[in-house]
Amino acid sequence: MTGIVTADIAGAQMGGAARYAAELRSYLARTGRQDVDVIGAGRHVNPAWLLRREMVTPKSGRRIALNNVSFISPGGQRWAMLRNALHFLADGEAARLDPALRTSIRREAAVVRLAARRADVLIVPCTAMAERVTGVLPAVRSRTVVRPHPVSAGPIRVRAREAAILCPVLFAPYKQMDERLTELLDAVDGYGDPAVRVRVTADRGDLPPAVASSPRLEFLGRIDQRDLDPAWARSRAIYFPTGMESFGYPLAEARANGQPVIARDTAQNREIAGSALCGFDPGDPDSLRQAVTSALTIEVAPDPLPFDPDAHFGWLLGLAG
Repeated sequence: MTGIVTADIAGAQMGGAARYAAELRSYLARTGRQDVDVIGAGRHVNPAWLLRREMVTPKSGRRIALNNVSFISPGGQRWAMLRNALHFLADGEAARLDPALRTSIRREAAVVRLAARRADVLIVPCTAMAERVTGVLPAVRSRTVVRPHPVSAGPIRVRAREAAILCPVLFAPYKQMDERLTELLDAVDGYGDPAVRVRVTADRGDLPPAVASSPRLEFLGRIDQRDLDPAWARSRAIYFPTGMESFGYPLAEARANGQPVIARDTAQNREIAGSALCGFDPGDPDSLRQAVTSALTIEVAPDPLPFDPDAHFGWLLGLAG
């Protein structure tokens, strides 16, 4: 491929979007590529930005929207990454959302879906997300490509990990993390080792007092990936209980780093976590206790190859011209 590639990262302020943008910047710095123009840093995805980017970006080469909303004006190749499962919910899933969130997501989804119809290539991070997208937009099936998000193996290595379970989840009301942590704490109590701690990327005030008062909890606060790396390296296992995800970075990071990950036993989680998955069935305390026991005792070999950043971005951005 020759010419300038434009990659829009607007909206990448937190969570998986920020992690993806960091991987992109690291790749560009490492390879020294000069044919990629990254735009949108620090901006929100709103109508003003979407209009501006259509006006200022070249109408040739490859234009990649890494924030769900495809470029729509003609010219060149229009690629879009669909990375938010909330935009492609089934009716039953949408009904379980808080009414205010459901209303805002419905508005966003209408824009995302309309723009997706104009894309030449739609990138999704797993098979389950592809099924969500094509279930709503069957006409885009031939243009939808599954590519796992890039994940660099953790930069910090330790000889012996501590008896701790890290829960690196960005808290949001629809994730019901107070209930999920209560279930985990009960399962850890059932394991029987008083030394096991549960580390959460949240503040004490993010949880009800009855949960926050558990002596097993360590509050790391809402920290970025760089500050989280030491906790990743020291923790014996990962806890990722959420069910409405387009990918699940903690699943991939656990697999890449060789750490067991306690997560729902679903086809999506098995695809991403591989042999690192210690699966459980939601609502089944016995299966969660078994998953905790397995995660605190088994050894997992690091498997970073499926998420290799160089392979991912080499494909996404094309060969340097």
